[in-house]
Amino acid sequence: MQKSGNQKQVVFQKPPFDSIDILIEIDTTIEPLRVRGPIKPEDLSVYNMAEGLCCFRNSCSQHNALIELAGDPDGIIFAASFEKLIVSYVSFQKPDYPWWKRRHFSQLLELGSIETDLAWRKKGLSKILMDAVLRNAKFTYFEDYITIAPQFIHSWDLKNTGLAPWAYRQLIVNFLMRYEFTSWETIDPEIREHPCNILLARIGKKIPENKIEYFSCCCLDIN
Repeated sequence: MQKSGNQKQVVFQKPPFDSIDILIEIDTTIEPLRVRGPIKPEDLSVYNMAEGLCCFRNSCSQHNALIELAGDPDGIIFAASFEKLIVSYVSFQKPDYPWWKRRHFSQLLELGSIETDLAWRKKGLSKILMDAVLRNAKFTYFEDYITIAPQFIHSWDLKNTGLAPWAYRQLIVNFLMRYEFTSWETIDPEIREHPCNILLARIGKKIPENKIEYFSCCCLDIN
């Protein structure tokens, strides 16, 4: 695998807690939506999770998992909430899949999960949250990183969306394209298990060409 050259390596650091903390009015009949993050684990623990945040596990268990992740050295959680009720969140961490664990480098992150409460879907909350994180001129943290978003059919919420697998795949691709994610060819066996699976990745604007080439070689296991 090609080396990334003699350029100075970026040491991974979380962004400062509460780098983002904004109020957004989405409906004049209700209180503003608060978008906040990265959230400290102790702050996250005083929130409640909406019951409809249950795509991966029940909302209580998911809350505990997010608190644990927020306390990890590489765990980054952003959330959208009304008062102390979280209705949408997105998490990032160092890659947690075997292929990328063996090929990780300091400028590589993974979009771990993004979820919106069932009762608040189709109201643009995921877009509001992701816009604040990845389309925010005042918050450019992710421009220093390559962020992967591996997509696996077994983790998709086909039941509640009512979508067929290929339609759900296109929905995810279209949504993440808004944030400059593109598809990357890979021989990762987990991705190749099913034709619907896909590797998406966002290349930060500050990533040098040699690091992009190195990432491409990692995708294809080129020595």
